[in-house]
Amino acid sequence: MQILFLHNTDTEEIVGEVMPVGRVDFDYFRDEVRKSFISFHKSDEFNDGDYSIEDFVEWHNENNVLKIDWILTDFIQLCNDDIN
Repeated sequence: MQILFLHNTDTEEIVGEVMPVGRVDFDYFRDEVRKSFISFHKSDEFNDGDYSIEDFVEWHNENNVLKIDWILTDFIQLCNDDIN
């Protein structure tokens, strides 16, 4: 599985994670999403930083040949009380 974390360098917030819809070379995937994410931030609609990962994915898919999807993730961290 190929996943990219999208990070806002202004706020240092992780915006979300995306993956290609189909099989693709990882370098191509990374380069295309990077270019798209830069263009997205320059667009009049989203340059204020008020957007979601869903907004970016929708915008990207409307403006690029490479199709992506967003990923919902979480993590589980066990503490010693959970194990004992």
